[in-house]
Amino acid sequence: MRLTRGTDYGIRGMIYLANLSRGHVALVRDVAAAQDVPESYMAKIFQDLSRSGLMISHRGAKGGFSLGRTPDEISLRELIEALEGPIALLPCLDPHRQCDRSPTCTLHHAMAATQSALIDQLDRTSLRSLATTHA
Repeated sequence: MRLTRGTDYGIRGMIYLANLSRGHVALVRDVAAAQDVPESYMAKIFQDLSRSGLMISHRGAKGGFSLGRTPDEISLRELIEALEGPIALLPCLDPHRQCDRSPTCTLHHAMAATQSALIDQLDRTSLRSLATTHA
């Protein structure tokens, strides 16, 4: 599994917001500049995160973006899935697909256990812990 550059940028942008005071509204250009990301690319990523509810888009003269919930309430899994879609190490592990071989496939069983461990770790990793670690 390899995350896209957009997911990396999105997570970094969310970490930036998590390090601001609660309720602070940040301009895309400020976040993009701080993270060395093209502003137009960051704006697109932030729109995706806004649609997922992890971020709030504020319009108008004092517009910008803020977190949709507290950093403690946002998991790394939510961030990844908001930008990448459901985590599935194999096509047969995608919750929207079915595979007739799954009940007897040894690869399916091994990868299902691996995916479960990965998801558990991502669920336990909060945005707050990332912001604290990378402040």
